[in-house]
Amino acid sequence: MLNDVLTFESKMISNSVDNSRYVENQLQTKKIQSRTRWGEYLSSKGFGLIKDHIEYIKKESESGRAGVGWSRLKPLNNLPTETIAATAIRTIIDSLSLNPTFHVTAQEIADRLWIEAMLLIISKEDLARFNRSRQRKSHKLKGLQHMTGTVQWTAKERMAIGGLLIYIVEKETGFIEVARDDLPHKKRRIIKPTAECMKWVEEFKDKQGLLIPHYLPTIAPGVPFNSDLIGGYHDPRLQIPLVKSNNEVVAQHLKGDEPCKKAPEIFSDVGWTINEWILEQAISARDNGWSIGVVQQEPVIPPYPKGKDDDSPEVLAWRKTAKKQHILEEKTRGSRIGLAWLLHIASDLKEQDELFMPCQLDFRGRIYYRPPYLNPQGNDLSRALLQFSYYNYMQTDEHVNWLRVHGANVYGLGKSDWQTRIDWVLEHEQLILAAGNDPWLSPNFWTRAEKPWSFLAFCRTYWEWKQEGPTYKCRHPVILDCTCSGIQNFSGLLRSSEMAMTVNLIQSDKPQDIYAAVVGKINERLRLDKSSDSKKWLMLQPDRSLTKAAVMTIPYAATYTAFYKYAYEWGIKRAKDLYGNSCWLNKPGSMSTVHFMARILHEESSRMIQPAVQAMKWFKSVGVKAGKCNAPLRWTTPSGLLVHQQYNSTKDNRIRLKYLSDIYLDIRVQEDCPTLNTVKMGNSLTSNILHSLDSSLMSLCALKSRGKNVINIGGIHDAFITDPTSMSVVRDAAKESFVEIYKDDWLTKIKDTLKAQLPIETQVDLPSEPQLGNFDPTSTLNSNYFIT
Repeated sequence: MLNDVLTFESKMISNSVDNSRYVENQLQTKKIQSRTRWGEYLSSKGFGLIKDHIEYIKKESESGRAGVGWSRLKPLNNLPTETIAATAIRTIIDSLSLNPTFHVTAQEIADRLWIEAMLLIISKEDLARFNRSRQRKSHKLKGLQHMTGTVQWTAKERMAIGGLLIYIVEKETGFIEVARDDLPHKKRRIIKPTAECMKWVEEFKDKQGLLIPHYLPTIAPGVPFNSDLIGGYHDPRLQIPLVKSNNEVVAQHLKGDEPCKKAPEIFSDVGWTINEWILEQAISARDNGWSIGVVQQEPVIPPYPKGKDDDSPEVLAWRKTAKKQHILEEKTRGSRIGLAWLLHIASDLKEQDELFMPCQLDFRGRIYYRPPYLNPQGNDLSRALLQFSYYNYMQTDEHVNWLRVHGANVYGLGKSDWQTRIDWVLEHEQLILAAGNDPWLSPNFWTRAEKPWSFLAFCRTYWEWKQEGPTYKCRHPVILDCTCSGIQNFSGLLRSSEMAMTVNLIQSDKPQDIYAAVVGKINERLRLDKSSDSKKWLMLQPDRSLTKAAVMTIPYAATYTAFYKYAYEWGIKRAKDLYGNSCWLNKPGSMSTVHFMARILHEESSRMIQPAVQAMKWFKSVGVKAGKCNAPLRWTTPSGLLVHQQYNSTKDNRIRLKYLSDIYLDIRVQEDCPTLNTVKMGNSLTSNILHSLDSSLMSLCALKSRGKNVINIGGIHDAFITDPTSMSVVRDAAKESFVEIYKDDWLTKIKDTLKAQLPIETQVDLPSEPQLGNFDPTSTLNSNYFIT
């Protein structure tokens, strides 16, 4: 058995090596080797080595030093040293292993520098025209040459500049050497990597596949973490640390029985299988060109209208359409690549009887599944493709009702009461069964769901249960998540009855919806206000979708800029849905109207959680003072994890070349000093404390559920995953875990721990400390909608 597991896991390394070689070959063919990992390293290092020499050359040239050679370098005076150095090193690295001729490389360097120089002096209109152009390099060069203000460099200037920069790179870096390589009837010089450089590159390539394995689910339960907190996979080359960062520090403080260590091990022991029926439907949708949820097709660019003048209506219309499609293609490229990987991995693993997902923690204790793409924390399709390998029989109405609740949730009814969700499924039962039997006969029903693929998976499960009844072996995962977990944890930490009531910590007949409450206050203000800004926003009919992102993130110290972004993005989408492209958001002056809503959104969201706002001020002040004192902050979570918050200051030096601006050299150097980033230390402290608390809730719930014989258990930070027969147990375990955490005074513990790490003199002018309210955490045990 172990040999089979090791053989299976070794494929992850071989796949990584193969993929690395494929990417290398593609980039080498395109002559952009500076975009490889080793190319990025050499470009960054070489940039630093040649910059000073180039700066010296520029100063000598600017001083008017006599000589024909120096006069030919004068065009460099119009360019920043950083641009010259970045262009030179990148151009040489791009074809490092191809041994190009000296003449060709010098011309290429000069061409790129000339473009950079000309783009600095042409008009804004010409620059915009150049950036819009999607022609080949030769055509872009000709177009640039005809623009007003451009100046030609002579052939001798080009060769002098390109040749000098090649010799500077050769002398200062040791990466290359210029050597004679004569042909029978032609003498020439070539640029080739030095033996030392090539040896380093080959070693880097060999190690790259091992350093970045292509992690996949494995076929045996995860290996428990050892005393050094290393484990997960069986192959030692693939084993992962329990904590992504600070693992060594955490290992020194853990005894081995803490919930923060046991919970990811429990998650790693849960077996999964591929839902082959959903995989078949997803592949069918992709192959037929249907866009459903995360399954998106590549945008099609219409053919150019041949035989028409450039300024004809047909060409202008084509340009407008093509631009939209190009933008859409670039915007969705990452998700389409992710979809291709997801379907490829699922197809490869569909024959496996059981799959296991090794897990690890971030530094705050949140659990993450290590395999990318295909995991329970992935997108809608990723979740739909997975089902538990261990089945249970749904033999009671309660079991079936949890399945129905899950179906209503993924369709978009997650804020209704339980009975409304159950009734909705019963009312639409025929449509659900039809979709579960053959989804393509009438796809309009299930494709309108909020999460169409998860809903389709539910439809299939519901259809199968209807066919088999009590003997049906249910493997379907159902998910319930917390009601705005940030505010729930703040309510428990501060024991605030005011906030607890808004997030379902106190029993009520119907689920409380804080997002709807906030938008209700906003609409009330808009109706009372007679300004034009209010009328414009009322045109868009604000609902809870406007406030959801804002209310969710305000406990995590979201800034005013974030609220502006939420208001703007929501407004654009809603305006397009209601009015197409004709709306005030597309007209001049709309920015001030968006600021108007951002202010209201921020004020009403803050007013709803006023006790938390006061606490955030105190935590932020502590974080800022810790940053100024260069004192990292530590605290221990209820799950036993030592959290270490340390954000070092970094110095970012970015050089973005205007030509081929999508392939810019990006150099970021972290300062080699103990200075902390004061702003980040302050802004991040509140969110890190809350995340360390919600991760503790997940860890404790996992342990309690397993202790109650729940086999199928998983999580997505503040959402709990299990099968329909176990959801009642998991829900009770979640409530019990919340009470177990907050029956203790964690606010005082955290405050005292943080203050003890600050010098006494810095504590004098801290804001007033947050105080405990009168909320009784044990009342959560009676809450019917703690997780919904």
